[in-house]
Amino acid sequence: MAIERTRFEAATLRGFAARALEAVGVDADDARLVGEVLVASDLRGIESHGVARLEGFYVDRIRDGRIDPQAGATTLRETPTSLSVDANNGLGHPVGVRTMRRTIEKAQRAGCAIATVRRSNHFGIAGYYAMLALESDCIGVVSTNAGRLAAPTGGREPMLGTNPFAFAVPAEDGDSFVLDMATTTVALGKLEIAKRLGKPLQRGWAVDRDGNDTTDPDAGLLGALLPLGGFGTETGGHKGYGLGLLADLLCGVLAGGVFAPDMPDSRDLLKPGIVSHFLMAIRIDSFRPVADFKRDVSRSLRAFRESPPAPGFERVYTAGEPEMMRTKVHLRDGIGLDPIVVASLHSVAEKLGIDPPPPYVATAASLY
Repeated sequence: MAIERTRFEAATLRGFAARALEAVGVDADDARLVGEVLVASDLRGIESHGVARLEGFYVDRIRDGRIDPQAGATTLRETPTSLSVDANNGLGHPVGVRTMRRTIEKAQRAGCAIATVRRSNHFGIAGYYAMLALESDCIGVVSTNAGRLAAPTGGREPMLGTNPFAFAVPAEDGDSFVLDMATTTVALGKLEIAKRLGKPLQRGWAVDRDGNDTTDPDAGLLGALLPLGGFGTETGGHKGYGLGLLADLLCGVLAGGVFAPDMPDSRDLLKPGIVSHFLMAIRIDSFRPVADFKRDVSRSLRAFRESPPAPGFERVYTAGEPEMMRTKVHLRDGIGLDPIVVASLHSVAEKLGIDPPPPYVATAASLY
């Protein structure tokens, strides 16, 4: 039986998230940035990193003193093509946005730039920050490490986070290639969603505490995620493991932050400021004219999209295309949230003494 969802306008959710964060001491501009990133995730259909995280990952951690809502980022080192930043245990979203924008500005002057951020916190979807580069005719590359959740190939103890990589490449007419992927088979949020909905996990998503492949969400949440490629080496699990470790080296080690083996378990909520980020921007016209580049990217994307689908598939999609399609639908029809997420938003409102977000009400015009 399908679970009935309540729909909300994107602007309503952004405003609610911002009000909630301001109520726990976050500056208005920082609160706005967090709300923007969270709702961008929901618009793209990545509900594991959207407003479902508002209560447990941000509001509660700020109220418990685990995140400093007033922390200001500090520049540690800077050259014309590089930047090293300390987030000082602040929210990850504002420092992520501002550092990526500074990185893009450097790339516009020098052709390419790289930044690292240490002592940060969860910053939502990596793809949001990579996509900021699209506005400036740049290619964006972003990664982040996180608390341990994933077992290495051949192991059973969590050693790495989901450690995603995101790449954003512009094409013509607002089109783009946006690959935003965890280096685990799935993000932890997928297991949480499965548990909320009472559904089994797919094989190859997680192992239990003894290292056995499991479809039980509870056993997986107590065990470890598997690297991209799944269990063992036969389906390429060692490749996901290698990518996850690379993300940890580029983020934690290069930034001078926390990294494996010192990274705590991601479920240890008492460990603040453990996250590091890696951000890169490449100015396209350092290599060739932007218009020619975008033309060729569009030609490449069309070739894949128009290639023959395999049996059981409607068509071939390129990375980021389904998310763009979902965004258009959600902007038109509202963002659907399941009852547990809606209850969490109401819990936030009750805790903080603010009004909960009102549901989206379709008008006659919005139905056509």
